[in-house]
Amino acid sequence: MHRAAVRHDGGMTRPHACEHCSPDAAASPHEPPVSLSWTAPAGRRPRLAVPHTHEWAQAIRSAERLRGSLVPCGPGLRPVAWPETPRVRLAALAPWLGEKYVAIGLTAAWVWGTARHPGSPLRCSTIGRRRPPANPAPGIAVHEHSLTPDDFIRIGDGRVTTRTRTLCDLLRSPTPLTHAERVACRLLLLQHPGGTPAVRAALDAGGRRYRRIATARLHELTGCDIGGSAPARAPGSD
Repeated sequence: MHRAAVRHDGGMTRPHACEHCSPDAAASPHEPPVSLSWTAPAGRRPRLAVPHTHEWAQAIRSAERLRGSLVPCGPGLRPVAWPETPRVRLAALAPWLGEKYVAIGLTAAWVWGTARHPGSPLRCSTIGRRRPPANPAPGIAVHEHSLTPDDFIRIGDGRVTTRTRTLCDLLRSPTPLTHAERVACRLLLLQHPGGTPAVRAALDAGGRRYRRIATARLHELTGCDIGGSAPARAPGSD
């Protein structure tokens, strides 16, 4: 725990608030303490860890929701003082993903802020080509994707596919894209620092499965010729 710093004024010692602590940290004696996670490099200020609200007792969560200090975030919850960021959204998915799954597809797009909802069921993948469970928890679909360490990143205690891998996964979908998925693809492409050439290179570097479909969809998104051969029709596009 942080100890409050002290200063001496005229021989008197008075504590003052720690600069890294939230002013609401002691707002309620019923709230679990907010732990600090030293994720920043040595010599820099520590980053506050997102409170693990899913570990609180149900009665406490219900009371805090009624009080307005906990608000919905996807299927989960977030403290109202924490704005929606990838780290906060991923923390809200902790009850379903834990530390053994990686958010993929539309769920990953939601984490990155390019989709309004994470989809239902939530999409995730095992790590290290582990087999999905025979009976996954309700509200979650577990896949076995071939993910390399460069395909996903860890943010806080959660994992999500990179923006590039998320976009490629959506473009390679064997089923027709929903409106939400198409919007997510457009936004992810607009945010990509390498633009269309870099996304095309990532598609070419991946497996051949659904590559022509992905290329055709990328062509539709950009409205320009990005390949040598005629684009393939996506399933269900007729």
